Amino acid sequence: MTDTLSPTSLVYGLATSHALIHADIMGLFNGISSERMRIRPLPSMNSIAWCIWHMLRVEDENIARFVVPVEQVFDTGGFRTSLGVHYRDDGFGMQSDDVTTLSERIDIGQLAAYANAVHTQGAWALTQIVGWDFSLPFTPAHIRPIVEADAYGDAENTEHVVGFLSTMKKGDWLIKHLVGHSQYHLGEIAAIDGAIGGQRYFTW
Repeated sequence: MTDTLSPTSLVYGLATSHALIHADIMGLFNGISSERMRIRPLPSMNSIAWCIWHMLRVEDENIARFVVPVEQVFDTGGFRTSLGVHYRDDGFGMQSDDVTTLSERIDIGQLAAYANAVHTQGAWALTQIVGWDFSLPFTPAHIRPIVEADAYGDAENTEHVVGFLSTMKKGDWLIKHLVGHSQYHLGEIAAIDGAIGGQRYFTW
């Protein structure tokens, strides 16, 4: 898809960054043991497994529901069952005990499979938005029925969600949920891994 787009286009930049981020995510599964992924080195820190799960849930729910829209691969791919945890939300505001429980119980192999599925659907979603006017926001009329119909849990906070999404231009929304959010948590993962090893996590 990127070969047919101008290197200066927003979609090209998003597609390139999205692919690099997911290569980094998959690299974590190759370079870090399952046992290490589950560790919370300090009570105030998440685990690497939690961070990966959270990144994927945020991308899956936001791109699937509000951009394309299609069903989340969390549902269509059976990951709600195969991941081995009962949490359907994205972990925002999760209590510490829940972070520990998810870290201990999540199936790391299925988490890698979920990462691959989220990447595939996100890359496909980008092929559907060529020609969008990215300076326009999502409208309340677009957002409200998705929030009200989805079983994700937003229905209790419909007005807050609709109000928040309506303030963001489509381009800003895509940059945040396809690239920026994951970049932030990849940095967090570097900090967690460094804390586990007792080393600086940034070296140069």
